[in-house]
Amino acid sequence: MGIKELNQLKVVLYSYLFLMALNGKLQGQFNNFYIKEMVKMKVALIIGHNQRSKGAYSQIVGSEYDYWKRIAEKIKTEIPALVDVYERKPNKFYVPEMEEVLKELNKNDYKFCLELHFNSSTNSQANGCECLVYYKNNKAKELATNFMARLQNIFGSKIRGNHGIIEIQDSKTRGGYGICNSKDTYILLEPFFGSNNDESLKFSIEKDVANLFINFIKENI
Repeated sequence: MGIKELNQLKVVLYSYLFLMALNGKLQGQFNNFYIKEMVKMKVALIIGHNQRSKGAYSQIVGSEYDYWKRIAEKIKTEIPALVDVYERKPNKFYVPEMEEVLKELNKNDYKFCLELHFNSSTNSQANGCECLVYYKNNKAKELATNFMARLQNIFGSKIRGNHGIIEIQDSKTRGGYGICNSKDTYILLEPFFGSNNDESLKFSIEKDVANLFINFIKENI
């Protein structure tokens, strides 16, 4: 083989090695992107209240904390790869408890986060669903609207107030701490009134409630 042919072979070889290296780099970038997107294929469920402060109480389903802990566990059992569950470790005060939750929550990238509550009123006839969202987060409003439409279709829920959307502007507003301090889309859910026995009875069939969440998550992930 002459010098000319040898040089041509080197050019071909170097070109091949360059393309392989470029392909490897692009493959690495694709893998990183894919992994990041796969991480985002998860939803965070934050159980409302805790052992220290169990929240509102329903004669039908019990306390907010106990009820949503059971529901969250059912959801996690059915779709473990799609859901992480958080709860506030008891402390003396609400804010330090939530600070710890948000510190862990914000280490991850979630498609969206759902804080689980139910409502209560001195008026035993008060009923319906509503969601608290950050006032500038249109994605949260869209998801909340979707969720409440499902409540309406499955449980016959009334959508309260301004299309069921309560816009939160700062973390000092009641229910606003997670909404304003999460880096991901965050919705605080109030699907029903625990103080209304007729409405609570509909939500006492926990399998149906869990299935609503499972389908909502699967179809919006």
